[in-house]
Amino acid sequence: MSTPRAKILVADDSSVERAAARSALEEAGYAVAEAVDGQQALEVFARERPDLVLLDVVMPRLTGLETCRILKAKAQGNYLPVIMVSTRNSVNARVEGLRSGADDYLGKPYDAEELRARVEALLRTRKVIAERAAAEGGDEEPPEEVPVAPAASARSRGDGESKGSRVLNEAFTRRAEEEFDRAERYSDPLACLRVELDNFETLLKRHSSEAVAGLVRSLRDVIEISVRKIDLVFRLDERGYILLLPNTHFPGALAVAERISLDTSKLVLDAEPNLRCTVSVGVSFFPNKDTHSVQDLIDLVGAALERARSEGGGKICLFQHQGYLYAPEAS
Repeated sequence: MSTPRAKILVADDSSVERAAARSALEEAGYAVAEAVDGQQALEVFARERPDLVLLDVVMPRLTGLETCRILKAKAQGNYLPVIMVSTRNSVNARVEGLRSGADDYLGKPYDAEELRARVEALLRTRKVIAERAAAEGGDEEPPEEVPVAPAASARSRGDGESKGSRVLNEAFTRRAEEEFDRAERYSDPLACLRVELDNFETLLKRHSSEAVAGLVRSLRDVIEISVRKIDLVFRLDERGYILLLPNTHFPGALAVAERISLDTSKLVLDAEPNLRCTVSVGVSFFPNKDTHSVQDLIDLVGAALERARSEGGGKICLFQHQGYLYAPEAS
């Protein structure tokens, strides 16, 4: 028995495949939304909030695997079932899909009745989890990789604002090399973030250097409550900070970047209380096919920051297999 009017998002770059999935699902009584690629799937998800997502693995702009990781992060701890579909139906392909966070995997061509059965099973699971969370009086626990604990003192972790930039850069590089070596040795994930205030030159023209410096210090406070004690925060330049997040996967890094971006919008300058402060955030990762050294990690996070800033600010650019631009949304 299907769940009446549950909403399913079907993301596939093939209009024929989308039409076939829509027909099979609507026949079972589901409402269906469509997306032509991964990036549009994220936009539709934000607008429609579907109960389940059907993702093609191979899509332009953003692959199904990358889209799955981001959707799981955007679900904010609530259970969002995702079914991956692909013509690649080998054991390795299925394992890769499931490791990206998918809950099920269907090889193409698939049977319409089997699709409906798998959708129904996952929606039953979603309902049970939601009911259990409601009975316990709260939402589900957030994923372990999403940092929620307050950070230790920034100065004890390398945020020496009174030091020269050369010493700071040396300190950051040394710690970055240590963390990268550790991640490489134990096959652990590592994320690097750069966070900078937008419109910095304009702020300096309109306000005193002391006021702007105070705003950057407030940004540090925002960052500190968004990361864990094991995370490393360094003051890189007058605009902002660079962060290292050990043992942090794609979803966890996106959650931290989004939290920092949204909380920064609450900062105000005393001289201009109506000013909405924004930051640009770049994110790079290890492991990643383009990250072979700590210098690659740093170069890619710099490129991601420049991409975010070039889009007008207030954006997050995550570089995994390609640069992905993301605009945070307030809850």
